[in-house]
Amino acid sequence: MKKIILVFFCIAIFSCSKTDKKKGIHREESKKEVTVTPVLVKNKLVFSVQIAALRNPNAKLASLANMYIYNEDDLLKYRVGSFKTYDEAKVYTIALRIKHQGAFVQAMLNDLPISIKDALQY
Repeated sequence: MKKIILVFFCIAIFSCSKTDKKKGIHREESKKEVTVTPVLVKNKLVFSVQIAALRNPNAKLASLANMYIYNEDDLLKYRVGSFKTYDEAKVYTIALRIKHQGAFVQAMLNDLPISIKDALQY
């Protein structure tokens, strides 16, 4: 008999708590539309250091700080840093060559690679 009373008591408690939750106050969240307008910077010249060009993704390289990955010529090109001058990028390249022997400076004009010769005349 005690078990039956305990079961009814539990059912009554659970059913009350469910209805209380349903009666809660509904607040409407304000939905604001955010419009993002891209800002195009013409003739943006930067220098970065390319450390690899691979056919398959490399999670270890992708996780490095300041890493930019470009998909060019069916290759994933891993470039690090964004420098205003060639000299800054060159100094950084020397430091990177300890771990990445093939690292070199790549000039980028509007996110497209250009030759260093053209970049230095720019």
